[in-house]
Parts: sequence; C-alpha cells; structure tokens
Amino acid sequence: MDDEPGPDSDRAYIERNALALVSNFQRESLDSRHDGWLGRHSPRKEIRDSGLWNINHVEETYDPAFLDRVAEAVEDTTPV
Repeated sequence: MDDEPGPDSDRAYIERNALALVSNFQRESLDSRHDGWLGRHSPRKEIRDSGLWNINHVEETYDPAFLDRVAEAVEDTTPV
C-alpha cells in the first residue's frame, strides 16, 4: 500500500480486516491448524484458538468491502 502508515491508513484497514477474515477465534474453524502446529502450545488463548500468531484483530468481524480495496490495490500495482 502506498500510503503513510497509521491507524487510519489503507494498509491498517487491510491488515485489520485480513486478520479478522482468516481468524478462527470463537468461530467454527474452516481451516484448522494441524496437530503439530506450535501455536497449539501457546499460553495465549487467542493464538491457540485463532490459528494465528498475530493476535491483533482476531476477535473482530471483517468488513467485506475490504476485499474490493485489496483488488483495487492489486490493479494499481505496477508489474516489475
């Protein structure tokens, strides 16, 4: 994302919603981690239950509109 980092930036919006989307925290797991995943041994419930090491935003609900913002960002990306 080509904007200044900050809590109201596009990159923060996308990060927040992406984490909320893929989190399994307090939800039926659609993509359970395998039994050998080290996060299963974490003392943090958020890590064990969400399936993610980054626990920011795992309890939130994602805004489906963020996927449109991701698509726009991909379209705006100049190929190397």
